[in-house]
Amino acid sequence: MDTAIILEVQNLLTGFAWHADRGDGKGLAALFLPDAVLNVGGVDIRGSDEIGADCHRRFQKGPRKTRHVWSNLRIEKISNEEVITVAVQMTFEQTTPELPTQLRLNDVFDTFRRDSNGALRFARRLIKREMAVSIAP
Repeated sequence: MDTAIILEVQNLLTGFAWHADRGDGKGLAALFLPDAVLNVGGVDIRGSDEIGADCHRRFQKGPRKTRHVWSNLRIEKISNEEVITVAVQMTFEQTTPELPTQLRLNDVFDTFRRDSNGALRFARRLIKREMAVSIAP
């Protein structure tokens, strides 16, 4: 295993969580290739600009706080063309303090490729919900 590539992947996973939790669409978009696809809830969001805009829109809907935590990273493939991984992502979402916090456990399937500058970026991300629970306030 190439330790430098694993660190790049870990930084991208952490970056996704950081930017998504802050509604930072511009920062999130920068993690994706221009023609990347993000699939959430069975819906494809195509292109880094639209991925960033979707992140921004989610936080414009009103009071919303999220925290994303990832773990259990598995490297499925490393080649000159791409890196393929699977991980677990926990997403905590609170829309108002009075309502229960939602916890979603997801499997995330990622394909990474290099951009024109040689930096690893998301080429495709599938977020597949496996469990969901509500936590009372």
